[in-house]
Amino acid sequence: MDHVNASLELIHLICATLIFIRDVTKDAGSVSHTTNFLNETLVFLDVFSNVCFSELTGILRDSRVHRTLTSDVEYSLYSLNKSLAAHREAWRYIGKSPIPGAGQRSIEDLKRGRAASLDAQYEQRGWREEMKERSQLWREKARPGLYKALFGEEEMATLTLNCLQWTHRLRQTLEIVFLGIGPPDPGFGRTRQAAILGVAEQLERQHRAGAEPSNDYNALVGALRDPISTEQPSHSLIKTIYDDGGEEVDVLVEPRSDSETPAEYMCHLTWLLQAPHQTDVSVKSDAQDGYQLHTLSCMGFIDDPLNTRSLIIYRAPQSHPWASNPPTLHDMISKGPTARPSIGSRFLIARALTSTLLESHASGWVHGNVQSRSIAMMPRSLNDLELSPFFVGWGVLQPLDATHFALEPNLYRHHDRFGRPSSEYSNEHEIYSLGVVLLELGLWRTMAKVFARRIEKFPIFDIAQQQDLFNRVHNATLDWANSIDIEREMGKAYAQVVLKCLTWHYDDPTEGMVEFRKQVVDVLTTGCGL
Repeated sequence: MDHVNASLELIHLICATLIFIRDVTKDAGSVSHTTNFLNETLVFLDVFSNVCFSELTGILRDSRVHRTLTSDVEYSLYSLNKSLAAHREAWRYIGKSPIPGAGQRSIEDLKRGRAASLDAQYEQRGWREEMKERSQLWREKARPGLYKALFGEEEMATLTLNCLQWTHRLRQTLEIVFLGIGPPDPGFGRTRQAAILGVAEQLERQHRAGAEPSNDYNALVGALRDPISTEQPSHSLIKTIYDDGGEEVDVLVEPRSDSETPAEYMCHLTWLLQAPHQTDVSVKSDAQDGYQLHTLSCMGFIDDPLNTRSLIIYRAPQSHPWASNPPTLHDMISKGPTARPSIGSRFLIARALTSTLLESHASGWVHGNVQSRSIAMMPRSLNDLELSPFFVGWGVLQPLDATHFALEPNLYRHHDRFGRPSSEYSNEHEIYSLGVVLLELGLWRTMAKVFARRIEKFPIFDIAQQQDLFNRVHNATLDWANSIDIEREMGKAYAQVVLKCLTWHYDDPTEGMVEFRKQVVDVLTTGCGL
């Protein structure tokens, strides 16, 4: 059986089981919210099945789809189906339905892939009444205590988490499919199906990655309440008020010199960063609710030619007002042990960072400058007690004609980018840089401190020193990643994630994204409850 037919059969089994669970629990007041959740999951699976597996237009039937992706969809469905095994056995073996031949028909239809997965289809084929009878039979015949064992609050909470985990993975895999071959049609991102699948934002990001802003997209014409000093360090965020002449908005300003991002590129960069994404999902919710892009909502940029720079304007999160400008992750780590968060909080930060990199790559984006100085730390909402990481510093370029390079920012760079500004960025390069950041986060020690003596000796290096200097830096970084310090501080799983990022290599980018999610993002999820 191929991946498509196997996936179809799994979807049918999952939907039949979820309908049975919904009908058994719908009258229980203590788990009333479960009914709505199960209905939403059923609708998602129905739309997913239609978009991916329909006979004529199913996108996973397209021969251009990477086999890794069809295999991953089957694996996700298999895992979700496996988590429902106990409930499915209750449905299948509770007893005979009063409807003649109903039980045998249902099992055979499922095996042949003819079972429907939505209420409307069940009604058309006589399934709705059968499911009612089955759920009623179960309630009548179940032994005392068995209901709680299968359908109690704790069991329903576990079922909800399992459904969320695997439907989010299906959604993310579908995003990678769209990146490779495009959506079913150009307007798919605006359809109800895209909204149900939760891929509308991702499709818009993919579109912007390969398009240009319209000719009337220009710099913002409003004014900032406070002047922005030219002495501000690179990638720092300055909190102030932006006034467009009619409304005042709390904003965060990122100064960007023309040497880092040429003015002609600024329009495309800020238009790209204006692509829609959720900005109010805390790191704790993200660890449960899927794969999010953790970056700020960009409003545009202000041109500042007198200072040969642009000012990127971000809308400030609706959180408790900061008394000062938000710190970077580098700032926090530099404060030493007194500012060190708990292990669980650091896992949440690490998971959010890796999720962001996964989502940006699946959107066709590259950050270009991953380091702890380009990660701002602040709460996302008034009620959020956790500090969330926000990637800033997008699109910073090294001058192509440079012959001398500062060592500290190159401590985060892959061999192919170490003092090599003309080398094209790849996913592998950014994963390496993220591995260095995760090492800093785990050790709670910046690379500037780890390599303080070397930076003092070689603050600037030239092309002739590239190879030897990188080898020394890289080997020392690997030594830290393999040290007992990181494992003692964060555990073996975290240490292995860091090492994988620092040695990451996949020739196939599609396979690389799927494996990065599996070996890095999902592994970090397990530590978020510590």
